[in-house]
Amino acid sequence: MAQRKVKWEEMFPDEMDRAIEEHPLLYLPYGMCEPHGFHNALGLDGLKCYELCVRAAQEGGGVVAPMTYWHIGEQGIGVSWLDRQQAPRPHISSVGFEVFIQGFVYHLRAAVARGFEAVIAMTGHYGGTECDMRYAAEAFSEEVPLPMWVLADWECTGYKDYHGDHAGPCETSQLWALRPDMVDISRLAEQGDPPERIYASALLPGQASRREGDMIVAVQIENLIEAGERLLARSTGKLPDIGIDGARAICQRLMASGIDWVYQMEPEDHTRFWQEGPGKPHRQGCLERKGRMP
Repeated sequence: MAQRKVKWEEMFPDEMDRAIEEHPLLYLPYGMCEPHGFHNALGLDGLKCYELCVRAAQEGGGVVAPMTYWHIGEQGIGVSWLDRQQAPRPHISSVGFEVFIQGFVYHLRAAVARGFEAVIAMTGHYGGTECDMRYAAEAFSEEVPLPMWVLADWECTGYKDYHGDHAGPCETSQLWALRPDMVDISRLAEQGDPPERIYASALLPGQASRREGDMIVAVQIENLIEAGERLLARSTGKLPDIGIDGARAICQRLMASGIDWVYQMEPEDHTRFWQEGPGKPHRQGCLERKGRMP
C-alpha cells in the first residue's frame, strides 16, 4: 500500500485539498542547527522533530508544514550555555527571538487561512523556547479559537525515564531511530568520552541505543496521534481568517506586552523559572502524563 502523502511542499493542490478535508490537522515543526556533539548532525533538533511529525501524520492523518530551522539561539541564556559547552556559534542557524516569535504567529494565521482546524506546533530545540511559543499561541487564541498543542518534543515522550537532553542518550537515540544516517557513534571513539560536556554534548552520549530510540519514538508518535484526534474533536469547523494585518496586530501587542520571555532570561532567573517558578509544575505535569497532551 502506498504511504500517505503528508509533506505540504510535496503535495499537488488536489492532494492538499483532500488531506485538509479528510483530516484538517497541521503539524508545525521547528528546530535549530547547532552543535550536538561530534557524533550527531548539526540539525538534530529539526531532523527529529520533522521526522516525528511526518510519521505521526502518515499513521494518523494530517499535513506537515515545511520545516523551520531558523530559531531562537545566539542570545539570552543560549549565549552562556554555548560558551560552557565549548560549542562554536558559527554552526548555529539562529535569528532574533522577535523574528522567530512573530514568524510563529504568522504560521498560525496561515494554518487557519488554509483551512486547518487544529495545530500541533512542536520544537526540537527547547529549554525555554517552547514556553515563549506558548505565550504567542495564547495571544493568537484570544483572536482565533484554534485548538492547539504547543510543545517541545520531550513533552510527548512517555517511555521509561527519558525526558529530553542535549545530544545525550535520549536525543542521540531518537535521531538514531529516525535518521540513522545522521548519527555516527564511531566519532565518539575518535574524540574519547571525557567526563565533561564538550562540543555541546551531554554526559555519556555513548549510552545511546538505536533500539531504545525506536521505543522512545514509538510512544511519541502514539501520543501525537492521540493529541491530534482530541484537538480535532474540539474543532468548531472553519475558523475566521484575521489576515496578515490581524497577525501583524497580534505581533505588535506581543512585542509591547512586557512578557518575561523565558529564553531571554538571565541564567539565574532561567534556573529559578524551572526550579521554583511556572516551569516546575509544567514539567512535572508532563512527566506524570507520560507524554500525553493535557
